[in-house]
Amino acid sequence: MTPEKEKSEKQILGRIDRLEEAVFGSRQLKEVKARPRRVHGTALPDHILKLRDTGFFDSAKTPSEVHARLQTKYPCEPDRVAMALLRLQRRRELRKASKVTGGRKQVAYVS
Repeated sequence: MTPEKEKSEKQILGRIDRLEEAVFGSRQLKEVKARPRRVHGTALPDHILKLRDTGFFDSAKTPSEVHARLQTKYPCEPDRVAMALLRLQRRRELRKASKVTGGRKQVAYVS
């Protein structure tokens, strides 16, 4: 190949690169950031599962009972505890039961 052909070929390739970048965006791959991993055992479901492993759920417990037990180690709102229990039940890590307290039938969870 002659030097003139090489020069024109480089110019054409340079033009194509610029056009592709203008049409399709940057050719460089954007860096994907990994989600920060949480430390094992610090989330609410982890605390509930620790209670399960220690035998707290051997008898049926209502969300309010679980909330009262967690308050010392993990202070949070009662509705967060109820939702975490429901999600653990959906993941089949806890079972759903019923419990009569004060003449009312309530949802309870058991291991």
